[in-house]
Amino acid sequence: MRMVYTSAPDQIFISARDRLVRRFDRWARRHRRPVDAFVLESLLDHRWADGDGLLGRWQPEDLEDALLDWFPRQVTLPPEQWAAVTPTVRAFVDFLFDQDLADRRCADRHLLHVALDKLAAPFADGMADQSRYGLAKFWTGRMLHEGVDPSDQAAAERFIADLHAGRIAVDEDLLNQVLANHLLGADPDRHPPLPLVAVPDDDTLRGLAAESVVVRRLPELVRWLGDGRILTTTGRLRLADARELVALLETGDVLDAVIGDRVFKTRSSDELYGLTVLVAWARAARVIRVVKGRLVPVKSAAKVLGDPLALARRAFTALFELGEAVCGAGWAESVLRWRFDDAVFAVTMALFIAPEPLENDELRRLAYQAACDGLGLGPGSEEQERGWRQLADNDTDRLLDQLARLGAIEKGEAVVAPTPLGVGLLAGHLREQDVTVPTIDQLTDETAEVVVATATGSPAETAAALMHAWRARNPATASSELRALAERTDDPEHRRLAQAYA
Repeated sequence: MRMVYTSAPDQIFISARDRLVRRFDRWARRHRRPVDAFVLESLLDHRWADGDGLLGRWQPEDLEDALLDWFPRQVTLPPEQWAAVTPTVRAFVDFLFDQDLADRRCADRHLLHVALDKLAAPFADGMADQSRYGLAKFWTGRMLHEGVDPSDQAAAERFIADLHAGRIAVDEDLLNQVLANHLLGADPDRHPPLPLVAVPDDDTLRGLAAESVVVRRLPELVRWLGDGRILTTTGRLRLADARELVALLETGDVLDAVIGDRVFKTRSSDELYGLTVLVAWARAARVIRVVKGRLVPVKSAAKVLGDPLALARRAFTALFELGEAVCGAGWAESVLRWRFDDAVFAVTMALFIAPEPLENDELRRLAYQAACDGLGLGPGSEEQERGWRQLADNDTDRLLDQLARLGAIEKGEAVVAPTPLGVGLLAGHLREQDVTVPTIDQLTDETAEVVVATATGSPAETAAALMHAWRARNPATASSELRALAERTDDPEHRRLAQAYA
Protein backbone atom coordinates (compact mmCIF):
# COMPACT_ATOMS: atom_id res chain seq x y z
CA MET A 1 0.00 0.00 0.00
CA ARG A 2 1.39 3.39 -0.95
CA MET A 3 1.52 5.73 2.05
CA VAL A 4 3.32 8.83 0.75
CA TYR A 5 1.23 11.40 -1.15
CA THR A 6 3.26 14.60 -0.87
CA SER A 7 2.13 16.90 -3.71
CA ALA A 8 -0.01 14.13 -5.20
CA PRO A 9 -2.86 15.35 -7.44
CA ASP A 10 -6.36 14.95 -6.03
CA GLN A 11 -7.49 12.23 -8.44
CA ILE A 12 -4.59 10.01 -7.35
CA PHE A 13 -4.90 10.75 -3.65
CA ILE A 14 -8.69 10.34 -3.38
CA SER A 15 -8.64 6.95 -5.09
CA ALA A 16 -5.81 5.80 -2.80
CA ARG A 17 -7.52 7.23 0.28
CA ASP A 18 -10.67 5.26 -0.47
CA ARG A 19 -8.66 2.04 -0.88
CA LEU A 20 -6.89 2.64 2.44
CA VAL A 21 -10.18 3.38 4.22
CA ARG A 22 -11.73 0.16 2.85
CA ARG A 23 -8.74 -1.85 4.00
CA PHE A 24 -8.91 -0.20 7.43
CA ASP A 25 -12.64 -0.91 7.68
CA ARG A 26 -12.08 -4.62 6.93
CA TRP A 27 -9.32 -4.75 9.54
CA ALA A 28 -11.54 -3.02 12.12
CA ARG A 29 -14.39 -5.50 11.54
CA ARG A 30 -12.02 -8.45 11.95
CA HIS A 31 -10.76 -7.01 15.23
CA ARG A 32 -14.25 -5.94 16.33
CA ARG A 33 -13.24 -2.31 16.60
CA PRO A 34 -16.19 0.06 16.05
CA VAL A 35 -14.98 2.86 13.77
CA ASP A 36 -16.36 5.70 11.62
CA ALA A 37 -14.97 5.59 8.07
CA PHE A 38 -15.84 9.26 7.51
CA VAL A 39 -13.60 10.24 10.42
CA LEU A 40 -10.63 8.51 8.84
CA GLU A 41 -11.39 10.08 5.45
CA SER A 42 -11.35 13.50 7.10
CA LEU A 43 -8.10 12.77 8.94
CA LEU A 44 -6.37 11.62 5.76
CA ASP A 45 -7.72 14.56 3.78
CA HIS A 46 -6.17 16.89 6.33
CA ARG A 47 -2.79 15.14 6.17
CA TRP A 48 -2.79 15.40 2.37
CA ALA A 49 -4.26 18.88 1.87
CA ASP A 50 -2.80 20.76 4.85
CA GLY A 51 0.10 18.52 5.82
CA ASP A 52 2.95 16.66 4.18
CA GLY A 53 1.00 13.74 2.70
CA LEU A 54 2.82 11.15 4.86
CA LEU A 55 -0.13 8.99 5.83
CA GLY A 56 1.91 6.55 7.94
CA ARG A 57 3.91 9.13 9.92
CA TRP A 58 2.22 10.67 12.95
CA GLN A 59 3.46 12.58 15.96
CA PRO A 60 1.37 13.75 18.96
CA GLU A 61 1.43 17.31 17.59
CA ASP A 62 -0.03 16.06 14.28
CA LEU A 63 -2.96 14.53 16.13
CA GLU A 64 -3.41 17.70 18.16
CA ASP A 65 -3.47 19.83 15.00
CA ALA A 66 -6.03 17.53 13.39
CA LEU A 67 -8.37 17.09 16.36
CA LEU A 68 -8.19 20.55 17.94
CA ASP A 69 -8.04 22.68 14.78
CA TRP A 70 -8.95 20.84 11.57
CA PHE A 71 -11.99 18.94 12.86
CA PRO A 72 -13.56 21.85 14.79
CA ARG A 73 -12.92 24.22 11.87
CA GLN A 74 -13.71 22.04 8.87
CA VAL A 75 -15.48 18.77 9.67
CA THR A 76 -19.25 18.72 10.11
CA LEU A 77 -20.36 15.88 12.40
CA PRO A 78 -23.55 15.58 14.47
CA PRO A 79 -22.82 15.55 18.24
CA GLU A 80 -23.78 11.89 18.55
CA GLN A 81 -20.79 10.99 16.31
CA TRP A 82 -18.15 12.99 18.20
CA ALA A 83 -17.51 10.15 20.64
CA ALA A 84 -16.40 7.91 17.74
CA VAL A 85 -13.61 10.20 16.59
CA THR A 86 -10.75 9.51 19.00
CA PRO A 87 -11.50 5.73 19.11
CA THR A 88 -11.40 5.69 15.30
CA VAL A 89 -8.07 7.51 15.27
CA ARG A 90 -6.75 5.15 17.96
CA ALA A 91 -7.83 2.17 15.86
CA PHE A 92 -6.10 3.69 12.83
CA VAL A 93 -2.85 3.97 14.81
CA ASP A 94 -3.13 0.29 15.74
CA PHE A 95 -3.95 -0.59 12.13
CA LEU A 96 -0.80 1.16 10.89
CA PHE A 97 1.44 -0.79 13.25
CA ASP A 98 -0.43 -4.08 12.84
CA GLN A 99 -0.26 -3.91 9.03
CA ASP A 100 3.36 -2.69 8.93
CA LEU A 101 2.26 0.60 7.38
CA ALA A 102 3.65 2.87 10.09
CA ASP A 103 6.59 4.91 8.90
CA ARG A 104 9.86 4.27 10.77
CA ARG A 105 9.76 7.92 11.80
CA CYS A 106 6.25 7.55 13.22
CA ALA A 107 5.96 8.09 16.97
CA ASP A 108 5.65 5.00 19.16
CA ARG A 109 2.17 3.50 19.30
CA HIS A 110 1.92 3.95 23.07
CA LEU A 111 2.94 7.61 22.80
CA LEU A 112 0.17 8.24 20.27
CA HIS A 113 -2.36 6.44 22.48
CA VAL A 114 -1.42 8.66 25.41
CA ALA A 115 -1.79 11.75 23.24
CA LEU A 116 -5.26 10.65 22.11
CA ASP A 117 -6.35 10.08 25.71
CA LYS A 118 -5.37 13.67 26.53
CA LEU A 119 -7.11 15.04 23.43
CA ALA A 120 -10.51 13.40 23.94
CA ALA A 121 -12.03 16.04 26.24
CA PRO A 122 -10.60 19.15 24.48
CA PHE A 123 -11.73 17.66 21.16
CA ALA A 124 -15.35 17.49 22.34
CA ASP A 125 -15.12 21.06 23.66
CA GLY A 126 -13.69 22.26 20.35
CA MET A 127 -16.42 20.59 18.30
CA ALA A 128 -19.07 22.24 20.50
CA ASP A 129 -17.50 25.70 20.26
CA GLN A 130 -19.01 27.46 17.22
CA SER A 131 -16.46 30.27 17.49
CA ARG A 132 -13.86 27.79 16.19
CA TYR A 133 -15.86 26.84 13.09
CA GLY A 134 -14.80 27.67 9.56
CA LEU A 135 -17.18 29.48 7.22
CA ALA A 136 -18.44 26.45 5.27
CA LYS A 137 -18.99 24.43 8.43
CA PHE A 138 -20.80 27.33 10.12
CA TRP A 139 -23.35 27.76 7.34
CA THR A 140 -23.79 24.02 6.84
CA GLY A 141 -24.48 23.61 10.55
CA ARG A 142 -26.87 26.54 10.53
CA MET A 143 -28.82 25.06 7.61
CA LEU A 144 -29.08 21.71 9.36
CA HIS A 145 -30.23 23.47 12.54
CA GLU A 146 -33.00 25.16 10.52
CA GLY A 147 -34.00 21.82 9.02
CA VAL A 148 -32.52 22.62 5.59
CA ASP A 149 -30.69 19.97 3.58
CA PRO A 150 -27.55 21.74 2.22
CA SER A 151 -27.52 19.41 -0.80
CA ASP A 152 -31.06 20.51 -1.79
CA GLN A 153 -30.37 23.51 -4.04
CA ALA A 154 -33.88 24.91 -3.91
CA ALA A 155 -34.02 24.64 -0.12
CA ALA A 156 -30.58 26.19 0.19
CA GLU A 157 -31.64 29.12 -2.03
CA ARG A 158 -34.75 29.70 0.13
CA PHE A 159 -32.52 29.68 3.23
CA ILE A 160 -30.22 32.31 1.67
CA ALA A 161 -33.21 34.45 0.68
CA ASP A 162 -34.60 34.27 4.25
CA LEU A 163 -31.15 35.13 5.61
CA HIS A 164 -30.84 38.23 3.39
CA ALA A 165 -34.37 39.29 4.27
CA GLY A 166 -33.53 39.19 7.99
CA ARG A 167 -35.97 36.36 8.74
CA ILE A 168 -33.09 34.28 10.15
CA ALA A 169 -31.16 35.87 12.99
CA VAL A 170 -27.36 35.61 13.02
CA ASP A 171 -24.95 36.47 15.82
CA GLU A 172 -22.73 39.05 14.07
CA ASP A 173 -19.86 38.72 16.56
CA LEU A 174 -19.85 34.97 16.10
CA LEU A 175 -19.99 35.31 12.31
CA ASN A 176 -17.04 37.72 12.35
CA GLN A 177 -15.01 35.21 14.36
CA VAL A 178 -15.94 32.43 11.95
CA LEU A 179 -14.88 34.60 9.02
CA ALA A 180 -11.54 35.22 10.75
CA ASN A 181 -11.12 31.46 11.21
CA HIS A 182 -11.80 30.97 7.53
CA LEU A 183 -9.22 33.55 6.49
CA LEU A 184 -6.60 32.16 8.85
CA GLY A 185 -7.28 28.62 7.70
CA ALA A 186 -6.93 29.60 4.05
CA ASP A 187 -3.32 30.81 4.72
CA PRO A 188 -2.64 32.49 1.35
CA ASP A 189 1.09 32.62 2.13
CA ARG A 190 1.34 28.85 2.46
CA HIS A 191 3.27 27.32 -0.42
CA PRO A 192 2.64 23.80 -1.69
CA PRO A 193 5.58 21.42 -1.28
CA LEU A 194 8.15 21.91 -4.03
CA PRO A 195 9.51 19.04 -6.10
CA LEU A 196 13.11 18.00 -5.66
CA VAL A 197 15.47 19.97 -7.87
CA ALA A 198 19.21 19.42 -8.04
CA VAL A 199 20.72 22.64 -6.62
CA PRO A 200 24.48 22.99 -7.20
CA ASP A 201 26.70 23.76 -4.21
CA ASP A 202 27.88 27.32 -3.61
CA ASP A 203 31.35 26.79 -5.05
CA THR A 204 29.84 25.53 -8.31
CA LEU A 205 27.32 28.39 -8.35
CA ARG A 206 30.07 30.92 -7.72
CA GLY A 207 31.98 29.70 -10.77
CA LEU A 208 28.84 29.85 -12.91
CA ALA A 209 27.97 33.33 -11.62
CA ALA A 210 31.40 34.60 -12.65
CA GLU A 211 30.42 33.86 -16.28
CA SER A 212 27.18 35.85 -16.08
CA VAL A 213 27.04 38.85 -18.39
CA VAL A 214 25.21 40.94 -15.78
CA VAL A 215 27.56 39.91 -12.98
CA ARG A 216 30.56 40.93 -15.10
CA ARG A 217 29.05 44.25 -16.17
CA LEU A 218 27.95 45.52 -12.75
CA PRO A 219 31.48 45.78 -11.25
CA GLU A 220 32.73 47.36 -14.50
CA LEU A 221 30.02 49.98 -14.22
CA VAL A 222 30.96 50.70 -10.61
CA ARG A 223 34.67 50.99 -11.48
CA TRP A 224 33.84 53.37 -14.33
CA LEU A 225 31.90 55.61 -11.93
CA GLY A 226 34.99 56.22 -9.82
CA ASP A 227 33.99 58.88 -7.29
CA GLY A 228 30.77 59.54 -9.19
CA ARG A 229 29.38 61.07 -12.39
CA ILE A 230 27.09 64.05 -12.81
CA LEU A 231 23.61 63.31 -14.15
CA THR A 232 21.43 65.53 -16.31
CA THR A 233 18.78 67.71 -14.73
CA THR A 234 16.26 64.98 -15.55
CA GLY A 235 18.33 62.36 -13.67
CA ARG A 236 19.75 60.57 -16.71
CA LEU A 237 23.29 59.76 -17.72
CA ARG A 238 24.88 62.45 -19.84
CA LEU A 239 25.00 61.40 -23.47
CA ALA A 240 28.81 61.54 -23.63
CA ASP A 241 29.03 59.22 -20.62
CA ALA A 242 26.42 56.92 -22.13
CA ARG A 243 28.41 56.64 -25.37
CA GLU A 244 31.48 55.66 -23.35
CA LEU A 245 29.58 53.06 -21.33
CA VAL A 246 27.92 51.44 -24.35
CA ALA A 247 31.37 50.69 -25.74
CA LEU A 248 32.90 49.70 -22.40
CA LEU A 249 30.10 47.39 -21.27
CA GLU A 250 29.10 46.15 -24.75
CA THR A 251 25.41 46.66 -24.01
CA GLY A 252 24.47 46.17 -27.66
CA ASP A 253 22.85 49.59 -27.97
CA VAL A 254 23.13 51.37 -31.33
CA LEU A 255 23.96 55.06 -31.26
CA ASP A 256 23.04 57.33 -34.16
CA ALA A 257 21.28 54.51 -35.95
CA VAL A 258 21.45 54.50 -39.74
CA ILE A 259 18.35 53.32 -41.56
CA GLY A 260 18.63 53.48 -45.30
CA ASP A 261 20.26 56.79 -46.14
CA ARG A 262 19.09 58.50 -42.94
CA VAL A 263 20.94 58.91 -39.65
CA PHE A 264 18.77 59.02 -36.52
CA LYS A 265 20.81 60.91 -33.94
CA THR A 266 20.71 59.62 -30.37
CA ARG A 267 19.65 62.58 -28.28
CA SER A 268 19.35 61.07 -24.81
CA SER A 269 20.81 58.13 -22.89
CA ASP A 270 17.18 57.17 -22.22
CA GLU A 271 17.02 55.92 -25.83
CA LEU A 272 19.68 53.29 -25.08
CA TYR A 273 17.60 50.38 -23.80
CA GLY A 274 20.38 47.99 -22.78
CA LEU A 275 22.28 50.63 -20.83
CA THR A 276 19.10 51.97 -19.22
CA VAL A 277 18.18 48.52 -17.92
CA LEU A 278 21.70 47.86 -16.63
CA VAL A 279 21.88 51.15 -14.71
CA ALA A 280 18.42 50.54 -13.24
CA TRP A 281 19.53 47.01 -12.30
CA ALA A 282 22.65 48.34 -10.57
CA ARG A 283 20.53 50.79 -8.58
CA ALA A 284 17.97 48.14 -7.62
CA ALA A 285 20.83 45.84 -6.56
CA ARG A 286 22.11 48.65 -4.34
CA VAL A 287 25.62 48.81 -5.81
CA ILE A 288 25.14 52.39 -7.10
CA ARG A 289 22.84 55.23 -6.03
CA VAL A 290 22.02 58.85 -6.79
CA VAL A 291 23.28 61.48 -4.35
CA LYS A 292 22.71 65.19 -5.03
CA GLY A 293 22.49 64.78 -8.78
CA ARG A 294 25.45 62.41 -9.03
CA LEU A 295 25.54 58.68 -9.71
CA VAL A 296 27.95 57.21 -7.15
CA PRO A 297 29.03 53.74 -5.96
CA VAL A 298 27.59 52.32 -2.75
CA LYS A 299 30.66 51.84 -0.59
CA SER A 300 29.09 49.11 1.55
CA ALA A 301 28.56 46.99 -1.60
CA ALA A 302 32.32 46.48 -2.17
CA LYS A 303 32.29 43.01 -0.58
CA VAL A 304 29.29 41.92 -2.67
CA LEU A 305 30.93 43.17 -5.86
CA GLY A 306 33.95 40.98 -5.10
CA ASP A 307 31.86 37.81 -4.75
CA PRO A 308 30.19 36.69 -8.03
CA LEU A 309 27.62 34.50 -6.26
CA ALA A 310 26.61 37.17 -3.75
CA LEU A 311 26.29 39.67 -6.60
CA ALA A 312 24.26 37.24 -8.73
CA ARG A 313 21.88 36.63 -5.83
CA ARG A 314 21.44 40.33 -5.24
CA ALA A 315 20.90 40.92 -8.98
CA PHE A 316 18.28 38.18 -9.13
CA THR A 317 16.34 39.71 -6.23
CA ALA A 318 16.65 43.16 -7.83
CA LEU A 319 15.20 41.88 -11.11
CA PHE A 320 11.73 41.80 -9.50
CA GLU A 321 11.86 45.62 -9.23
CA LEU A 322 12.77 46.37 -12.86
CA GLY A 323 9.32 46.57 -14.45
CA GLU A 324 9.63 50.18 -15.56
CA ALA A 325 13.13 49.71 -17.00
CA VAL A 326 12.56 46.35 -18.71
CA CYS A 327 9.08 47.09 -20.02
CA GLY A 328 9.63 50.78 -20.66
CA ALA A 329 6.91 53.43 -20.67
CA GLY A 330 4.84 54.94 -23.41
CA TRP A 331 1.36 55.50 -24.71
CA ALA A 332 0.77 51.73 -24.96
CA GLU A 333 2.00 49.86 -21.90
CA SER A 334 1.54 46.21 -21.07
CA VAL A 335 0.11 44.87 -17.83
CA LEU A 336 3.53 43.38 -17.07
CA ARG A 337 4.98 46.80 -16.31
CA TRP A 338 2.60 47.17 -13.36
CA ARG A 339 2.86 43.62 -12.02
CA PHE A 340 6.37 42.78 -13.17
CA ASP A 341 7.26 41.07 -9.88
CA ASP A 342 4.34 38.67 -10.29
CA ALA A 343 5.39 37.92 -13.87
CA VAL A 344 9.02 37.27 -12.86
CA PHE A 345 7.91 34.90 -10.11
CA ALA A 346 5.46 33.05 -12.36
CA VAL A 347 8.04 32.54 -15.10
CA THR A 348 10.95 31.52 -12.87
CA MET A 349 8.83 29.20 -10.70
CA ALA A 350 7.37 27.49 -13.75
CA LEU A 351 10.87 26.85 -15.08
CA PHE A 352 12.05 25.71 -11.64
CA ILE A 353 9.41 23.01 -11.15
CA ALA A 354 8.98 21.86 -14.77
CA PRO A 355 10.68 18.52 -15.52
CA GLU A 356 11.32 19.60 -19.12
CA PRO A 357 12.05 22.92 -20.91
CA LEU A 358 8.96 25.07 -21.41
CA GLU A 359 7.78 26.61 -24.65
CA ASN A 360 8.05 30.36 -25.04
CA ASP A 361 4.30 30.63 -25.61
CA GLU A 362 3.58 28.85 -22.32
CA LEU A 363 5.81 31.29 -20.42
CA ARG A 364 4.16 34.24 -22.16
CA ARG A 365 0.76 32.92 -21.12
CA LEU A 366 1.86 32.43 -17.51
CA ALA A 367 3.38 35.91 -17.27
CA TYR A 368 0.28 37.54 -18.75
CA GLN A 369 -2.06 35.63 -16.46
CA ALA A 370 0.03 36.42 -13.37
CA ALA A 371 0.04 40.13 -14.20
CA CYS A 372 -3.71 40.20 -14.90
CA ASP A 373 -4.47 38.34 -11.66
CA GLY A 374 -2.23 40.73 -9.72
CA LEU A 375 -4.12 43.71 -11.10
CA GLY A 376 -7.52 42.08 -10.71
CA LEU A 377 -8.02 42.68 -14.43
CA GLY A 378 -11.09 41.01 -15.86
CA PRO A 379 -11.48 39.79 -19.43
CA GLY A 380 -11.96 42.41 -22.13
CA SER A 381 -13.32 42.20 -25.65
CA GLU A 382 -11.61 39.87 -28.10
CA GLU A 383 -9.87 42.82 -29.73
CA GLN A 384 -8.75 44.22 -26.37
CA GLU A 385 -7.44 40.87 -25.24
CA ARG A 386 -5.46 40.49 -28.45
CA GLY A 387 -3.85 43.91 -27.98
CA TRP A 388 -3.13 43.41 -24.28
CA ARG A 389 -1.66 40.00 -24.94
CA GLN A 390 0.63 41.22 -27.73
CA LEU A 391 2.07 43.98 -25.54
CA ALA A 392 2.52 41.55 -22.64
CA ASP A 393 4.18 38.95 -24.87
CA ASN A 394 6.70 41.53 -26.05
CA ASP A 395 7.56 42.41 -22.47
CA THR A 396 7.81 38.73 -21.47
CA ASP A 397 10.38 38.29 -24.23
CA ARG A 398 12.31 41.24 -22.79
CA LEU A 399 12.15 39.64 -19.34
CA LEU A 400 13.50 36.39 -20.75
CA ASP A 401 16.34 38.31 -22.39
CA GLN A 402 17.34 39.75 -19.01
CA LEU A 403 17.19 36.33 -17.34
CA ALA A 404 19.43 34.99 -20.09
CA ARG A 405 21.94 37.84 -19.55
CA LEU A 406 21.97 37.01 -15.87
CA GLY A 407 22.74 33.41 -16.82
CA ALA A 408 19.58 32.06 -15.19
CA ILE A 409 18.06 30.53 -18.33
CA GLU A 410 19.03 29.10 -21.69
CA LYS A 411 16.87 30.19 -24.62
CA GLY A 412 16.36 27.82 -27.51
CA GLU A 413 14.52 28.53 -30.72
CA ALA A 414 11.12 27.90 -29.17
CA VAL A 415 11.80 26.65 -25.63
CA VAL A 416 13.42 27.92 -22.44
CA ALA A 417 15.18 25.93 -19.71
CA PRO A 418 16.67 27.01 -16.39
CA THR A 419 20.44 26.81 -16.03
CA PRO A 420 22.07 25.34 -12.91
CA LEU A 421 22.82 28.94 -11.88
CA GLY A 422 19.17 29.87 -12.35
CA VAL A 423 18.05 26.91 -10.23
CA GLY A 424 20.47 27.95 -7.49
CA LEU A 425 19.40 31.60 -7.56
CA LEU A 426 15.69 30.84 -7.31
CA ALA A 427 16.27 28.20 -4.61
CA GLY A 428 18.16 30.79 -2.56
CA HIS A 429 15.46 33.41 -3.15
CA LEU A 430 12.73 31.00 -2.02
CA ARG A 431 14.62 30.11 1.13
CA GLU A 432 14.86 33.81 1.96
CA GLN A 433 11.05 33.83 1.77
CA ASP A 434 10.92 30.91 4.25
CA VAL A 435 9.87 28.45 1.55
CA THR A 436 11.27 24.95 2.05
CA VAL A 437 13.32 23.83 -0.94
CA PRO A 438 14.06 20.10 -0.68
CA THR A 439 17.62 18.99 -1.37
CA ILE A 440 19.21 15.64 -2.04
CA ASP A 441 21.31 15.94 1.14
CA GLN A 442 18.19 16.39 3.26
CA LEU A 443 16.48 13.38 1.71
CA THR A 444 19.33 10.92 2.21
CA ASP A 445 18.15 10.46 5.83
CA GLU A 446 14.55 9.84 4.76
CA THR A 447 12.68 6.55 4.44
CA ALA A 448 12.76 4.47 1.28
CA GLU A 449 9.18 5.36 0.37
CA VAL A 450 9.66 9.11 0.77
CA VAL A 451 12.81 8.92 -1.38
CA VAL A 452 11.17 6.76 -4.05
CA ALA A 453 8.04 8.95 -4.14
CA THR A 454 10.22 12.05 -4.54
CA ALA A 455 12.38 10.44 -7.21
CA THR A 456 9.34 9.28 -9.18
CA GLY A 457 8.16 12.87 -9.61
CA SER A 458 11.62 14.26 -10.42
CA PRO A 459 13.56 14.63 -13.69
CA ALA A 460 15.45 11.44 -14.56
CA GLU A 461 18.88 12.89 -13.81
CA THR A 462 17.78 14.25 -10.45
CA ALA A 463 16.00 11.00 -9.58
CA ALA A 464 19.13 8.95 -10.32
CA ALA A 465 21.30 11.30 -8.27
CA LEU A 466 18.88 11.03 -5.33
CA MET A 467 18.65 7.24 -5.42
CA HIS A 468 22.43 6.79 -5.64
CA ALA A 469 23.02 9.30 -2.83
CA TRP A 470 20.42 7.61 -0.61
CA ARG A 471 21.89 4.15 -1.19
CA ALA A 472 25.38 5.46 -0.43
CA ARG A 473 24.11 7.00 2.83
CA ASN A 474 22.29 3.81 3.89
CA PRO A 475 24.45 0.92 2.60
CA ALA A 476 23.43 -1.57 5.28
CA THR A 477 19.65 -1.19 4.96
CA ALA A 478 18.96 0.29 1.51
CA SER A 479 18.41 -2.98 -0.36
CA SER A 480 16.15 -4.53 2.26
CA GLU A 481 14.07 -1.32 2.61
CA LEU A 482 13.60 -1.08 -1.14
CA ARG A 483 12.63 -4.75 -1.48
CA ALA A 484 10.11 -4.38 1.34
CA LEU A 485 8.67 -1.28 -0.30
CA ALA A 486 8.39 -3.06 -3.67
CA GLU A 487 6.39 -5.85 -2.01
CA ARG A 488 4.12 -3.51 -0.06
CA THR A 489 3.31 -0.64 -2.40
CA ASP A 490 0.38 -0.69 -4.82
CA ASP A 491 1.93 2.05 -6.97
CA PRO A 492 3.52 0.46 -10.08
CA GLU A 493 5.97 3.32 -10.65
CA HIS A 494 7.16 3.16 -7.04
CA ARG A 495 7.52 -0.61 -7.32
CA ARG A 496 9.52 -0.37 -10.54
CA LEU A 497 11.93 2.19 -9.12
CA ALA A 498 12.35 0.35 -5.82
CA GLN A 499 13.15 -2.89 -7.63
CA ALA A 500 15.59 -1.14 -9.95
CA TYR A 501 17.69 0.13 -7.02
CA ALA A 502 17.12 -2.69 -4.51
